[in-house]
Amino acid sequence: MAAGSVSLGGKGLRLEPIVGYETLYRDTPTPHTTTRTVVGARVVAGIDLISAEVEYTKGSDTENFSTAPEKIFSEDEKAKLGLRSTHRFNEYLFVSGRAGGQGTRGYKEETSGGVITRTENPIKYHPYAGVSLGLRFGAFFSISAGSTMVFKDNSDMSKNDVQNTLSISVGVN
Repeated sequence: MAAGSVSLGGKGLRLEPIVGYETLYRDTPTPHTTTRTVVGARVVAGIDLISAEVEYTKGSDTENFSTAPEKIFSEDEKAKLGLRSTHRFNEYLFVSGRAGGQGTRGYKEETSGGVITRTENPIKYHPYAGVSLGLRFGAFFSISAGSTMVFKDNSDMSKNDVQNTLSISVGVN
């Protein structure tokens, strides 16, 4: 059973609220990156060697420019489904690796000359991989910091999304 989790029918189960930030590649109005805040939750079920994870996050950001478009507002919802493996160095320190697939949907609103144009983005699917380092405090609580890359363009790594998170894990019944 994973430390920091409670047995549920012979399986470890953790609920991890997520508050973090991610760096995204944007190509409008010129190629650049932007950073946004993200909130969500992750559920991990299984044992340390191999666990399944399901994650949902929602993020939004507003970019202001001195030329048209003067303002760009973006909102994305992301769902991940994947596998994770954890190695515990001792009763306090652990590292986890993760990999799977992410689905993303969202929209963008551009304001130019007072006119707002809304563009819905179709759902897109991409693979992801990441690593996190954590500390356990007692039997039911841990905190971890991680970084996950969502692979959108292997020929230009700057176009991939990097999601940095700080998560708190609480054992649940």
